[in-house]
Amino acid sequence: MTQELPIEGPAEAELNRLIEILKKNEVIVRYQEAEENTKDNRALEQLVETIKSKQKEAAAFEHYAKPAAAAKTAAELVGLNKQLKDNIAVQQYREALWDANELLENVISIIQHGVDDAIEKDEA
Repeated sequence: MTQELPIEGPAEAELNRLIEILKKNEVIVRYQEAEENTKDNRALEQLVETIKSKQKEAAAFEHYAKPAAAAKTAAELVGLNKQLKDNIAVQQYREALWDANELLENVISIIQHGVDDAIEKDEA
């Protein structure tokens, strides 16, 4: 995942260094592993496809004013979504995603404070 950075010079070097540090961070590594586990899980793929299919069915039943069929499909969707939510791989992925997001938000906050401080010093 190479990305063109709109930054040059020393700032670009430091940003690249930060990216490399983050790639090796335990939280990010755990997130990437959890993401791979969910991507490679055939049972989850089938469950997601079933949910998508049922959502299409529910929309069609709503469109053609078939409330009993729509209600039955909605109930099935509730069960399928609970099954997805309760899946251990999905739970691990969500937890790892939460942790990775929190880490990145903290890094961004630290950088933002540093930039704000540098701007204030330049203005003074």
